[in-house]
Amino acid sequence: MLCLCSIVSFIDRQIINLLVEDLRRDLGLSDTSISLLQGLSFALFYAACAVPLGRLADSANRRRLIATGMCVWTAATALCGLAGNFVQLFCARVLVGVGEATLTPSTFSMFADLFRPQRLALPCGIYTGSSFVGSGIALLLGGAILAHLSRSGVPELPLVGELKVWQAAFMLAALPGVFVVVLFLATVREPVRRGLVAGRNAERPPLAELLAYYRSNSRLFNAVFLGVALLGAVQFSIGAWTPAFFMRVHGWTAPQAGAAYGLVLLICGTGGSIAGGWLADWLEARKGQGHLRTALFSALGTLPFAAAFPLAPSGGWVVVLLVPTVFLGSLSLGAGPALIPAFAPPRMRGVLVAVYLFAGSLLGQALGPWLVGMSTDHLFGAPERVRDSLVLVTTVLLLSAASLIWSGLRATRPATAGLTSRTV
Repeated sequence: MLCLCSIVSFIDRQIINLLVEDLRRDLGLSDTSISLLQGLSFALFYAACAVPLGRLADSANRRRLIATGMCVWTAATALCGLAGNFVQLFCARVLVGVGEATLTPSTFSMFADLFRPQRLALPCGIYTGSSFVGSGIALLLGGAILAHLSRSGVPELPLVGELKVWQAAFMLAALPGVFVVVLFLATVREPVRRGLVAGRNAERPPLAELLAYYRSNSRLFNAVFLGVALLGAVQFSIGAWTPAFFMRVHGWTAPQAGAAYGLVLLICGTGGSIAGGWLADWLEARKGQGHLRTALFSALGTLPFAAAFPLAPSGGWVVVLLVPTVFLGSLSLGAGPALIPAFAPPRMRGVLVAVYLFAGSLLGQALGPWLVGMSTDHLFGAPERVRDSLVLVTTVLLLSAASLIWSGLRATRPATAGLTSRTV
């Protein structure tokens, strides 16, 4: 059920990536403005709310938090379909981020109560893989819906009137959330918190204690908060601009781009996240530092393919090169952050996962797509040069991420050496 919630959240989050050309035409937006809608609008309040909601997940009922968040982001996605200009659409996307900030901190906190630390990366990888299922569905079904609406027209709504195709797409993307929140409340129970004892250990830790714990393990956490977040920025950059890249450079339609790239995300993104979780657990049991070793392999393995696919001579070759780009790039996205609930004390798990989400939102969701849009508008100066922007931005981000993870890997061996022997 938690994976299903994640799938729905990513449908709502990622449907905008298929609507880039429609938004450019109907609202007169530049690539930079669209990148703000893809990233900063969502990440702004997602990042702002993630930490306090993470602290709340360490003590409050996580089931209720998730259900409340689902109601908020579902309503906000529908509001995107009523937007008539950039400001209105930006504000609606902000509300999508507020709602989704409840999901992952609460989910990772629940997982820590259900799995031993040395078995935590695989379920986290499966959960992260569900985000690729949601992204893939958003592109596959979104493309089919756009094709259908373009042929049959968009029906008028009472009090609203006739909608544009992209507005109808947002409203249809919101519908699954209505059914999933009801199913979630009917089937999921709040897990018993493990590893807590009565008294001070059952309370939320004060901020000073959190800061002291972070400082004592700063290199370990920075490898995840910064290094793995930059790996996420690469995937968000590719995800945000690949559909537009297919349309601008290779002349594909939105349904064609959605079907091809959506299928890659669905299979390779999901498979990579699950494989990364398994690999991290396997390495953790045998050599230690499995989470960071997997993240470093992900960064270095993705680099040549991420730099090559935008330069491919045809759309077919782009799809072929996207397969290893997405698979290898997603290895770390569950394995890396799984280190946090595996290593952190029970009283701090939710808030530390939230700090990772804060960094991941600003560096990943906001920075990655924005860098591509800014490069296309101001460095290369032409929409079709998005291929050059993708090469430049992904290469720089992957090299930076590898450097941070390598530094953390060398500096934190003593901190993670005893992880395999810990029990909850």
